[in-house]
Amino acid sequence: MKLVGRIPSGRLDAEPLVRLDYPPFGVVVVRTPTGVYAMEESCNHAGASMATGWVEDDCLVCPVHRYAFDLKTGSLVRPKGLCPPQRTFVVRQEGEEIAVYDPFQLAIRG
Repeated sequence: MKLVGRIPSGRLDAEPLVRLDYPPFGVVVVRTPTGVYAMEESCNHAGASMATGWVEDDCLVCPVHRYAFDLKTGSLVRPKGLCPPQRTFVVRQEGEEIAVYDPFQLAIRG
């Protein structure tokens, strides 16, 4: 897994959504009552910044069309079936920091 970035754990107390640079789009980190989650920052429906959205019932809501994506799985909760899931990332508490990792690994077979 590749490290995306780290943020101080307390930063999520002050900011509900924290954006990490991770080209080409970035990653948004969110704390809810059920945990800390990370999702690709650019909405895959129309490219809006999910970091300017909000959280409802463990979903990250896009500020443009109000599409709601499940923070745990990236699946589109509403409206159903209109676009594929948002990419999610692995989040770990490491000391006083929250570390975000990209689980994608390219396998080349020869």
